[in-house]
Amino acid sequence: MRIKVIIPLLTSKYNSAVQEELYPYIAPDVSITIINLESGSPSIESRYDEMYSTPEIVSKIVESEEEGYDGVFVSCVSDPAISVAREMVDIPIVGGFEPAALSAGMISKHWGIITISQSCARLVRDLATLAGIHQQLACIRSIDQPINELHKTPGQLEDVLLTQVKKMIKEEQVTAIVLGCTGMMGMAKYLSKEMKAVGMPIQIIDPTAVALGYLQMMIRAGLTHSRLEYPKLDLREREISCIKRPSS
Repeated sequence: MRIKVIIPLLTSKYNSAVQEELYPYIAPDVSITIINLESGSPSIESRYDEMYSTPEIVSKIVESEEEGYDGVFVSCVSDPAISVAREMVDIPIVGGFEPAALSAGMISKHWGIITISQSCARLVRDLATLAGIHQQLACIRSIDQPINELHKTPGQLEDVLLTQVKKMIKEEQVTAIVLGCTGMMGMAKYLSKEMKAVGMPIQIIDPTAVALGYLQMMIRAGLTHSRLEYPKLDLREREISCIKRPSS
């Protein structure tokens, strides 16, 4: 099984850390290739960023199918370009939000999300509404830190997230929490351990772990997106030049 992981950033400086983060969640017969964007927004933290990066993400997904990959994980909780790409390829595609949010709904009926900014919170709220799970979503909290600053100061991200987790349990009575950025690497295990130590064993959902597990399950089960929901689009019939056209 071959899976392409697209990190929708214009830099590869996080790739080695992401590779290490992914390793525990892939089966022995699975190979992972990590790539980045060559054009688009430097990171996806707003609706504009998502719009600007969508053509490049879709092009990379189309290329992945042509290269023989079995599935694609777009490593971002905003699920950028996912619905668009599903109209272009047959292989399964997942982002960070849907698998994590649906998993949260399975283990909790009152869960929350911690994201990096208010603009990202609005993106996540839109996704929850579209997926029909917004009634279970108790709250969305923001730590107000851009992606490129998440790991800038050692220990700061841990402290900020731990504070938010405690507040969400106390103020919103959440029983599970989704980490709202795939850049929060290593934080799910840390937070789970810390909360268990103080007698509050809340479930912290790592979007990367769940997305990769879900994608592998889909591939093994022969599942992909429904063509009744996502009719196949043939760009050769349209005058669209900003997205890579599938090979004839």
